[in-house]
Amino acid sequence: MVAMSNNEVAAVLNELLETCYDGLDGFRTAITEVDNDDVIAYCESRIQRIDEAAADLYTAIQHLGVHPVEHGHPAARVHRGWIQLRAVITSGGTNAAIVTEIERGEERAVKTYYDALKKPLPEAIHDMVQDQAQGAAENLEHIRTLRETTR
Repeated sequence: MVAMSNNEVAAVLNELLETCYDGLDGFRTAITEVDNDDVIAYCESRIQRIDEAAADLYTAIQHLGVHPVEHGHPAARVHRGWIQLRAVITSGGTNAAIVTEIERGEERAVKTYYDALKKPLPEAIHDMVQDQAQGAAENLEHIRTLRETTR
């Protein structure tokens, strides 16, 4: 494989950073809409973990001499709006509907990380991305377990 330029590596990392911002905002939105203590505790723990991942990505991008992004994807704002809308229109099943939306967001995050791992990233960056991809996959599995308990 051909080595990637710093700008190409930074573009991949910025995509992941946007995904982290999306996750942070999504979990914060979910906390305001859900009334299940287990889901709230889960979301709060993910916020801390994702914030740490975002900080690592931000620093790596800066070390490449590129400016890190400062916000998430525009489409993610629509997804958060969908979480809020589902919370408003679903009665009795609000927690389950919100957890389903969290799951959709986590599926997208896992896909974004796995797509990044297909690129010829420098070894140290690849290792960092792989660790974060594992965290995203664990998030997804945990939210699937929570989804079963909120039905």
